[in-house]
Amino acid sequence: MEAEKDSLTQEVKALNNKLDELAKSGRYMIYSANPFKFALFNFIAGIFHSLGVLFGTIIIAGAVFYFLSRINIGQIIGDWLQTSLEQVKWERIMTNIPTIYNEETPQQPSQKRDFGE
Repeated sequence: MEAEKDSLTQEVKALNNKLDELAKSGRYMIYSANPFKFALFNFIAGIFHSLGVLFGTIIIAGAVFYFLSRINIGQIIGDWLQTSLEQVKWERIMTNIPTIYNEETPQQPSQKRDFGE
């Protein structure tokens, strides 16, 4: 009984090895037997891969744009900017620099222009 199990185990291992060899050689035979068939298969696979990426990107981008359009993001950003600008101490950032348009300068440019007429 024990000898039968050992012989069956060896036969199953031998069959598995043969199947592995056939599987490897079968793939090689498909690829090397007809290069046109191999190129056509890879071309079609590339087309379907590209279409899958395209449709997946369209679906994901569409969902993102849909959800972003439902959120009033402009109002959110506007409110945030308004509160941020209210918190800034503008006196520290923009000091009073005298220019020709400030009230502190004695002369301001005249609005009338005389062209010698």
